[in-house]
Amino acid sequence: MKRGYVDVYPGNHSNSFPSALPGKPNTAWINELCSDFSAHPFLRASNDHRPFLGKVAYGLDRLVTTAMSIPYKRKIQPHLSDTTLQEYVDYHACYAQQGFIDDPGSAFPPPPAEHPVVERATRRRSWDPKTANLASIDFDSPFQTIDPRFRDEYAALEPNGRVESRAWFHKEGPRPIVIFLHGFSAPDYRINMMWFSAQKFYAAGLDVVFMNLPLHGGRTPNSAAYHGTALIHPSLWRMSEAAAQGIMDLRILIDHLLKRGTPNVGIMGYSWGAFHAAMLASLEPRTDFIVSVAPVVSIADVVMAWPTRTFFQESIAEPAMMMRELRKILAPFTPLSHRLQIPKERVLLAASVNDGIIPTVHTEALWEHFGRPEVYWSCGGHILYFDKEKVADRALRFLKDIEVIP
Repeated sequence: MKRGYVDVYPGNHSNSFPSALPGKPNTAWINELCSDFSAHPFLRASNDHRPFLGKVAYGLDRLVTTAMSIPYKRKIQPHLSDTTLQEYVDYHACYAQQGFIDDPGSAFPPPPAEHPVVERATRRRSWDPKTANLASIDFDSPFQTIDPRFRDEYAALEPNGRVESRAWFHKEGPRPIVIFLHGFSAPDYRINMMWFSAQKFYAAGLDVVFMNLPLHGGRTPNSAAYHGTALIHPSLWRMSEAAAQGIMDLRILIDHLLKRGTPNVGIMGYSWGAFHAAMLASLEPRTDFIVSVAPVVSIADVVMAWPTRTFFQESIAEPAMMMRELRKILAPFTPLSHRLQIPKERVLLAASVNDGIIPTVHTEALWEHFGRPEVYWSCGGHILYFDKEKVADRALRFLKDIEVIP
């Protein structure tokens, strides 16, 4: 039987997710992708089969989505209950404007040329590589909101305007660099060092940079309860603007790293960081490679894969139209709306078949959209990421295959 863009046959799995075909509008997926696509079962086999641990990991993820839905319910449902779908759409009209539907990349202007960046030596901590030159790389973000109505409110989310990164540089001159991008609400430097198995990448000959995404880490607003919670808002403008700011900040960081002599810069991200990696590959041709692990592909569709789905449907009187309108609002902020700007041979996607937070079909849709690049289907959960070492090893083999490392 056929369900939207997924054909499911007994004993056979065949996909036709929307792909970036020449002559086809970039945003055709808004109407063509099944409105319930996040609920489609993922039928491909894992590269590493551990069914018991996988079930435990999936169960933990679903508990976490339920817990994470509580602040959404408290903050968002009262607002939506007094709002019609048309009023909600009109409020976000800037993001759904026809210019962005026709050319989603126009929502991401390039950063100013020669933007000042400060790089300085920083103190060594016990978990840093003993042989690395350690540096902090900081700058003031020049980002201004896409929608001018929110410019002052977003600028007031201090200290979000100060971009901070930490680097491990080899002493033997410039090397290829991998920038690690953390997931939502998880910017802790030590956790990400372990999460990405960063020491393995440094030992393989890469220089390593960790960057905090907007509204996370040292950029968390004083008014926020925790990293990333400032993104939770009744409207979608904060998440949209934070995504656009993250892209601009990454472009400035890449520019700085290239100017200091590195031969190439790539991105490896997880979850929210993986979303940024996929967007960079679609918007910044100077990105040499990406490893995108459990990427958020369509923010609107993720919302509908969580318990948040229920109160969106209860609060807005036209649920049948809701998904299409949410996708239009968020269209510039999904890699499905953009064509890949780097060779697909320099893309590795990875996701877990047991991910209960970001449905694996999101990665599958991106894989189709990017022209089926290299992909690795792991078996750990989103939170209980027990096979992260195997994912890191697969990423390192990928980097050897494309001759980033010997």
